[in-house]
Amino acid sequence: MIVAKHRILQTYAVTYAPGKANAARFDEVARLLGIDAETVAAIVAESMGEI
Repeated sequence: MIVAKHRILQTYAVTYAPGKANAARFDEVARLLGIDAETVAAIVAESMGEI
């Protein structure tokens, strides 16, 4: 399935909770969108200028 970057970032933003680890957020987004957590992590890192 193809998922737009903005959809991944929107879903990532919605998963915010104080004290929740990024890895848990990546896993949750991946599960919700049916993609792998590594893709989520890469998209988030890219959008934050960490790549």
